[in-house]
Amino acid sequence: MRLFLLCLFIFSCGGNSELSRINFTQYVDSNNLRIFGKEDVDTDFLEKVATSYDAMFGDNSKIDENMRSHYLLTSLDKRVFQRVGLESSFSENESYADNGKIPGPYRHNCTDYIWQESSGGPRQINEVIEHLLHTVTNVILNLAYPADWGFINSSTRLREAMQEAIDKGVYDISQYDEFKGDTEGYNSVITQEYAYWLILAEWNYFDITGNRDNENITGNSEFSLGTSDEIRDQLPIGHKLYVDYIEKILTEPDKQLIESLFK
Repeated sequence: MRLFLLCLFIFSCGGNSELSRINFTQYVDSNNLRIFGKEDVDTDFLEKVATSYDAMFGDNSKIDENMRSHYLLTSLDKRVFQRVGLESSFSENESYADNGKIPGPYRHNCTDYIWQESSGGPRQINEVIEHLLHTVTNVILNLAYPADWGFINSSTRLREAMQEAIDKGVYDISQYDEFKGDTEGYNSVITQEYAYWLILAEWNYFDITGNRDNENITGNSEFSLGTSDEIRDQLPIGHKLYVDYIEKILTEPDKQLIESLFK
């Protein structure tokens, strides 16, 4: 496992009395992704996030070593990072998320927080897997393969695959209408959510992440397909995108391992 933990005490936060002033004082490196944690995040949780990401890099016969190497080098060269915070601190003070400087030379190549919640189980698993995959697709693959994984140009393979799911009534994007005033932000959100659902279904991960609505469907009200067989049969463009990229770079993380990390 390629992990390195370092606690940094380079900021003066004046204690924890003001949640908005809690900074990023620790990090873990896993597979060229730097995972920063705020000072109130448990070190053990930060390591579990890194272990979850590391689990996506198991070896199998489908991996294209050149593509994986390009992905990893892009993550390193572009200094991609992931932020981790404590959900209860954010609930008490929303400015907690907006404050806290990331140490240089890391700057802009990130998306979303992973929140450490009060208990484990499917919700916590979803929190970790979802936002790691947002970083994978919306940041690293977008930087490594912009012609196919860019979210601005409507002709990219990602946008075409997403449109297939929308047109077939599989992916409901109505809840994101509030973002339409910001075209770039809107396209970023709907593509990163689509990519997450696509990969989650290809990995048959809807159940352990608590994303299956009921016994009558394998998915949910936002994305109705929750199995790899359904994706292959009903969303051929999306399945081909998965096969050509995700399957050649990442490995489905072992479900028992992930469940054991977040009991």
